[in-house]
Amino acid sequence: MHLAEIDYISNNGESMLHRCRVFSKFILILCLLASLLLTSSLLKLSVLIAIILMLFIISKVSFKKIVHLALYPVFFSLIFALIMSRQSLVLAGVIILRALGAGLSMLLLITTTPYVDVFAFLSLFMPSLLVDIFIFTYRSFFILIEKIGSLMKSIKLKGGHKPLNICKNLSNIAGAIGVLIIHSFEMSERMYKIYTLRGYNGRIPLNVELFPLKAFDFAIISASIIILVGTVIPWSL
Repeated sequence: MHLAEIDYISNNGESMLHRCRVFSKFILILCLLASLLLTSSLLKLSVLIAIILMLFIISKVSFKKIVHLALYPVFFSLIFALIMSRQSLVLAGVIILRALGAGLSMLLLITTTPYVDVFAFLSLFMPSLLVDIFIFTYRSFFILIEKIGSLMKSIKLKGGHKPLNICKNLSNIAGAIGVLIIHSFEMSERMYKIYTLRGYNGRIPLNVELFPLKAFDFAIISASIIILVGTVIPWSL
């Protein structure tokens, strides 16, 4: 799934979770991440992941569309998990489940909340310049991803991709990356000129509606606190 599809789902979703205030959703994600970090129990981690999957069902976000994105942090955690498996298989499983849970939590946030609302909420706590950089970077991803796709198609159509010639493939990919870097510099300069002409003075005005909270917002916040407390309290089985 590309970023454009995630942006479409977050802006056009009609579930209760999509209509919640960004404040309550941030509380939910923070509590989920804290719960994942505070527990080393495979059972509790499995329950937390099951809760996140239930939230995806509530938000009506197709799990098939985001499952491959959730597997990226799992893939990068495998190396560390393999190293830890020499000490304990349970510890290796904890590392993998934490990575999966953290990935799913962040996907839940960005698929139910428009990126403008996310950055607007972050602007309450972060310097405006840093938030502006995030917004510009997010917008540039769409252009660069399309450019990468066009470059890869050009390489294949011109016979630059040869399955049995790894050196030639690496050389062509290196050239494509060089072109992409040059294009990104040109694009950043062009974007700066465009925003300057439109009156950009070092701060993008962002507004976020935190209140009033609705009944479902209070339910989300209460459930978040219950999840966090339930994770910290030992379970007697």
